[in-house]
Amino acid sequence: MASTEVIPGIHSIRGKFAGEFGFISCYLIVDNGEALVIDPGTAGDPGEQIEYQIKLRGLNPKSDLIGILCTHGHPDHAGGAGRLRRNTNAPIMIHEGDSELLSEPGSFLTRRLLMDRAERFAMKLDKGPLRVNYKGIEPDSILSNGQKISVGTLSIEVIHTGGHSKGHCVFYESNQKTLFSGDEVNNFPNDPRKFYVDMSGSIVSKLSAIDKLASHQIDYLLPSHDIPSLFGDVPLQFQDVRDGVVHFQDTILSHLSARSEADLDQLEFDVRQSRSVPIPESLDTLLTTTIYVTLVSLSEAGLVKDLGNGVWTTT
Repeated sequence: MASTEVIPGIHSIRGKFAGEFGFISCYLIVDNGEALVIDPGTAGDPGEQIEYQIKLRGLNPKSDLIGILCTHGHPDHAGGAGRLRRNTNAPIMIHEGDSELLSEPGSFLTRRLLMDRAERFAMKLDKGPLRVNYKGIEPDSILSNGQKISVGTLSIEVIHTGGHSKGHCVFYESNQKTLFSGDEVNNFPNDPRKFYVDMSGSIVSKLSAIDKLASHQIDYLLPSHDIPSLFGDVPLQFQDVRDGVVHFQDTILSHLSARSEADLDQLEFDVRQSRSVPIPESLDTLLTTTIYVTLVSLSEAGLVKDLGNGVWTTT
């Protein structure tokens, strides 16, 4: 595992390569004798490397780590929070919209993804980054939009986005114009147009968040699954993400209109066959869930209608 100082005082701790998800990155902020961790990764990765990197910078993980900040509660971002708290006593901070994923980790499989019983069982055996293999814990602090968290002389602003998941937040450090974007901007490496949302998420909130964040002065965009974007590349990333979400909505509308009526299985088949949008390939439920959430958003906009029994139509 490698650690890289992306910009002065901000380090990327890279875990193992996780296939389609790329490298799972945890961020460590060090300033004036204090440290803050953003997204501690899975239950085992980057694991002890986080404490090791804190020690390398002359700090004591048990006294100088002032917090464990989670952009959201998915296993590949917050699964390692409990272990890190046990080893350091640092408080875990997360938005209330995703706090249930810490206290009831199994709810990620039962409430956040469209899965049948067999699929949930298969996920328990899977060794991928979305595996739930840790006990429930209660967060120490609930984050709120606009809240400021101090680490050394730096101030980290909490911005609730709620697109990727109900409780998703991004964190903005204004001195160096740095945005820690979690999964809201770059959900997968190498293609910002590829994304998924969980059952609590919202396509409308995701688009609104992208527009809002794009208006900030951001020189450094630090996602959890991709390489950082710097300066002129940042606006391009935001535009690509927005284009990807809009294109996905248009694709669902187009396929639904062509069939007149369709259920989720039919729409998923059409999306995969058409290859018109980049989609998650490692886990079928990510696409199914995202299609459903998109249909709900389109329904709220008056563009589609739920006919019951899982069948949808355009209006």
